[in-house]
Amino acid sequence: MDTKIIALRGPKPAPPPASDFWFAQVDLRLGKIEYIIARLAWQIWIIVGGCAGLLVFEIVKALSRGTP
Repeated sequence: MDTKIIALRGPKPAPPPASDFWFAQVDLRLGKIEYIIARLAWQIWIIVGGCAGLLVFEIVKALSRGTP
């Protein structure tokens, strides 16, 4: 069984290029921007829903007054 185990020795992998650090910083900042945009979208939907709810209440109030 030991004869099937082969020690893999070869050249060490090259270190990553210095640009990887720059790309990591760009990815981090893009992730933050995406988070802010997603949060802004939720806030806009909450405002739109609130305005729609107020509009429905005003329509119901106007219709419930009826004709004198």
